[in-house]
Amino acid sequence: MRELIRKHAGVDLQYEDVVEFDYCACPDRTGRCLTKTEWQAVYLEFTAHHLDRIEPFEGIQTHLAKLGEYFEIHLATSRLPEGRDATRRWLETHVIPCDEVHFVSHREKQKIPESFLAAVDDDRDQARLFLQRGVRPFLLAHPWNRVASDIGILRVANWIELADSLIHMAET
Repeated sequence: MRELIRKHAGVDLQYEDVVEFDYCACPDRTGRCLTKTEWQAVYLEFTAHHLDRIEPFEGIQTHLAKLGEYFEIHLATSRLPEGRDATRRWLETHVIPCDEVHFVSHREKQKIPESFLAAVDDDRDQARLFLQRGVRPFLLAHPWNRVASDIGILRVANWIELADSLIHMAET
């Protein structure tokens, strides 16, 4: 994503620079920010043409398979409609185990008409929405989702810590 942002907008965001979920709110080291129009073009190109370049988290298949022994695995994404087929192909190509895939609007994952014990995301605001619905949110740690004092949101460093926490939750 950051490569496309550099290409289309000349904004040179490093991973550490992305301190908000909204890329447009993150200046690069020279103070330049992406505009909403530039973001829309970047996101559309990424969704439609570059998703296949993304590598999954290391060991994700093993972690999800282990979690699948305790939970039904639902994946939810707010990818644009232009990226739905590419998303499904990516999941198949990388053999990502799941029971169901949901395509929803931005920050509406909590509205999926299923009962969930827990939800995993990287968007702090989405995690808060899950918490309001009574679903235990877990955040995979990134610079954009630091949580100061949110009671009930557990921020985990990686998939190992996440899987351990969820399995412990299932067993207790």
